[in-house]
Amino acid sequence: MSASFDYAQDALPHKFFMRTLSNFDQLDAALNQAQVLQHQSDDAFRKYLASFCMNLDAGRAMPADSFSEDYRQWQLDLYARIAQKPYALVNEETEFDLEDALRWPFPYASRSAQLVGDYLVSYGFFIKMMNLPANAKILEMGSGYGPLTAHLAAMGYQMTCLDVSPRLLEFVQRRTAHLPTPVNTICGDMTTAPIDETFDAVVFYESFHHCVDHLRLLERLPALLKPGGLVAFAAEPIVPDDSPLVPYPWGLRMDGLSLWSIRRWGWMELGFRESYFKNMLLQTGWRVQRHRLGQSGLTDVWLATRNDVPTYEATSAPDAETELRKLRQLVAGYERGRVMRLMKWLHKH
Repeated sequence: MSASFDYAQDALPHKFFMRTLSNFDQLDAALNQAQVLQHQSDDAFRKYLASFCMNLDAGRAMPADSFSEDYRQWQLDLYARIAQKPYALVNEETEFDLEDALRWPFPYASRSAQLVGDYLVSYGFFIKMMNLPANAKILEMGSGYGPLTAHLAAMGYQMTCLDVSPRLLEFVQRRTAHLPTPVNTICGDMTTAPIDETFDAVVFYESFHHCVDHLRLLERLPALLKPGGLVAFAAEPIVPDDSPLVPYPWGLRMDGLSLWSIRRWGWMELGFRESYFKNMLLQTGWRVQRHRLGQSGLTDVWLATRNDVPTYEATSAPDAETELRKLRQLVAGYERGRVMRLMKWLHKH
């Protein structure tokens, strides 16, 4: 599981009231306070971490070309300063009690009505927007604790999970063992793990932003797809271009929860400005459609297909923004009608 970052807050006025930290002493003091609140409740922990961000002097000048190897190395240097160690794939390993996690799997272990509700809406919206046919073969990259895989496998999809953690993959297999369709697993790096089959869809749910070599990852995906296959991204931190939480085209996020995950756990927590994310997909040969339910960053879905192959029929589901606009128009019309009826009654009496 990644640090769930509700990046939709970026578009709200209250972002200007976030406390801004400027050095690591301030950050460590804030993270210590968050740890105290973590013992009270998950809601208190997350609310406090959402109350601050960091504006950090990144040292040497940032390279101008965000697609260059120099830029990627610049971000790795910044990571080493925050995490207090160089980045390695083993840093993504998650420590957890397997038996306890099976009793209380994510997101239910949070005991938070808000968090669980947000994730259930997110899973449902993602599944609806992908609109894959029955029995489709799906590869989930960076599956973590596998909550999305559990829902998809319960629908009869042929699921394969790829993750760097053998312990998490064991957890996913045990979590889904009761389902009629077994879940296959692959242990390894998203960019290099050997995969000898093709899929109707490759999905990333809160996982693409852990890959610091994401251009290389995008370039390997066509070989993993059947003709017309789909690549789907959901709950990824893709922010407006003026976001202070990702103060560059792409790189480490500066919100409290992401900083906690980098400094305390050693995870790679990247964010992408919207213009960079679109341009990145375009330059690597993808066309993309975005679907937003608008409730939180968890309900932000990007569906990508290759420019050189026929489009997979996965976007035939109604556009969420259009449906929401129609609903608002209906409600507004009803309210206007009710006011007119009231005015007529008052005039008559």
